Amino acid sequence: MAQISQARRLALPDLDYERLSGLYFGIGALVATLRIFWVIARTSGLFGTPPDPQLETIENYLGTALWLYTLLGLIALGVIFFARMRSEENVSSTRLFINYLGVVILLVAANRVTGVVRAHEYNVSLWGLQLVNGLVLGGVYALVALGYTLVYGILFMINFAHGEVLIMGTFGGWFALTYITDLGNGTFEVGAASVAAVLMPLLFAIAFLPLEALASRFGRRSSSAEVDTTWTVTLFSLPFRAIVGALLGYGLWQALGGYAPRLYEGLNTTLALLFIVTVGMIVSMLVAMGVERVAYRPLRNAPRLTPLISAIGASFFLQQAMLNTFGPLPRFYQRPKLISGTITVNLGELGVIPITKTGIIIVVVSIILMIFLYTFVQRSKTGRAMRAVAEDKDTAALMGVDVDQVIVVTFALGALLAGAAGVMMGFHNLSFNFRSGFIPGLKAFTAAVLGGIGNVAGAMFGGFFLGLVEALGPTMLGIPTEYKDVIAFSLLVLVLIFRPTGIFGEVLSEKKV
Repeated sequence: MAQISQARRLALPDLDYERLSGLYFGIGALVATLRIFWVIARTSGLFGTPPDPQLETIENYLGTALWLYTLLGLIALGVIFFARMRSEENVSSTRLFINYLGVVILLVAANRVTGVVRAHEYNVSLWGLQLVNGLVLGGVYALVALGYTLVYGILFMINFAHGEVLIMGTFGGWFALTYITDLGNGTFEVGAASVAAVLMPLLFAIAFLPLEALASRFGRRSSSAEVDTTWTVTLFSLPFRAIVGALLGYGLWQALGGYAPRLYEGLNTTLALLFIVTVGMIVSMLVAMGVERVAYRPLRNAPRLTPLISAIGASFFLQQAMLNTFGPLPRFYQRPKLISGTITVNLGELGVIPITKTGIIIVVVSIILMIFLYTFVQRSKTGRAMRAVAEDKDTAALMGVDVDQVIVVTFALGALLAGAAGVMMGFHNLSFNFRSGFIPGLKAFTAAVLGGIGNVAGAMFGGFFLGLVEALGPTMLGIPTEYKDVIAFSLLVLVLIFRPTGIFGEVLSEKKV
């Protein structure tokens, strides 16, 4: 009887079907993406006008291949289901079904995009403009997402007040901008000159200080009781070095004003903008550190749901505090001449792409700050302490790491990036109010989940990817732009269903016994 039962079973090869189904989903996503990009390139005139008919044939082949790939997946899924039903082993096939359903959704989306793009045949300039808008949005989302992923990597909690930390930086930058404008009696450039007259000598004075040599000598623990004459000379020369540096800085500033007025005006505006961004970053940092001290630190050993509720409460508290302090009316940024206007990229017969100067600044500054953060986390002593605390707080504390200080630094770093993003967002969008950080904060959280929560590189990728999807999605799907938020949060749901760990995977600590 056992032999008859054995014969009735449909034997399957001993393979990891969950991993294979994930690979199946990945290949399906690649084919669907290739088809979408191909039809966009063909219809927009990127391959020439009119395009070669063979290009449309390749596009049809890609569509047929995606249909056949989906059909083969259905057959394989049916065989596996049937074999497991006949088997005595109780094995779940949920992941197999979810991955196949993901390929079906990709097939439907690719067909929808193909139909819309073929019907409208948008030109390259439109796609280029949407691409630029997506990169600008992605830069903001990525900077804010880094704050989410840093905090989650150490405390395993989502700081839902991070969006309000962002907009507090926007308020701080707005007050700094208003101060500069008031210095110039309503003219930003005149006020910027007054600020630069102080910042230029100050920066040169700091540059002439041997800070690095002093830090290394101050941190050196020598067993000798003899006084280091070099250190003494360096210490007493500090005032002289600062005065010389300040005089040189002021003299250079005056010389530029007399002999290079355009460079002089550009330098003044740049220093004033750096001052505004710095004020916004400091305001966000102080708010984040205060929230950590009041709302999170007392609940550090509480169940994980408790800090989450506290984070939501902190978010609403900051919103109401801003409402009652600054009022519900929107505030407006004023762009200086240096960063106002657009730069036109001429594509010849394909058209032109207007790019705002603030958009270029957001993308470039975002990438620079992300590289700086990644280098800091990977190479610095504090970054190593952050990674150690993320791996195991108790062991890190036994090794001499100040866990509380590391957590404060983590909140401060995330808030500094959010403050910079808030100020740049203010200059780009021009208007904001006390609620302007809530939706960008949620989308940045979506970007962090998309790339892989706790993963710094994943947060960067997730931010730019979400920005591009949000900018290009409505045009591709042929729906109004107002549905961009629906697309963004639908993407969050799909990621949680088909790849809960994100594209790059989570980076979480694991205690090994």
